[in-house]
Amino acid sequence: MSNHTIIAIDPGASGGIAWTDIYGSVCAEKMPDGMAAQIDRLREIVAFGSGSIGAVMERVGGYMPGNAGPGAVKFARHCGHIEAALYCMGVPTEQVGAAQWMQVCRPLPKGMDAQSKRARKNAIKDAVSRRFPHLSVTLATADALGILWWAMQRRNGEL
Repeated sequence: MSNHTIIAIDPGASGGIAWTDIYGSVCAEKMPDGMAAQIDRLREIVAFGSGSIGAVMERVGGYMPGNAGPGAVKFARHCGHIEAALYCMGVPTEQVGAAQWMQVCRPLPKGMDAQSKRARKNAIKDAVSRRFPHLSVTLATADALGILWWAMQRRNGEL
């Protein structure tokens, strides 16, 4: 059995949750719909975790020029709700920037245009699928699994 459970969260609506279970296996699923379902699922993962439990959540940016301000505020509140729920469950949570966790998936396509972003998402999905071949990796779970992979490497002193 593993003595440490890691929960990795890609907080977007199209994001996912990945975690190590009590046996040290890696699990992942699409982010549940709605805050109540998300918190219920996190509560279940924490309840069945082992040893010390920690969470790593992708650090997401604030307002980006060209994006709607109200949407950015709503997303920031959503991320804060997830962090608050984990805090109330006694789970220490840290944030990691995308550029940092994506290092485990390199090389990745560069660029900020839609085509480059799509290519990068697919490259992350491919890298994570190779790392966790027992899982059916989707675009919804790929980033959470990449964050988990990064956190596992860091825990093992590989980073």
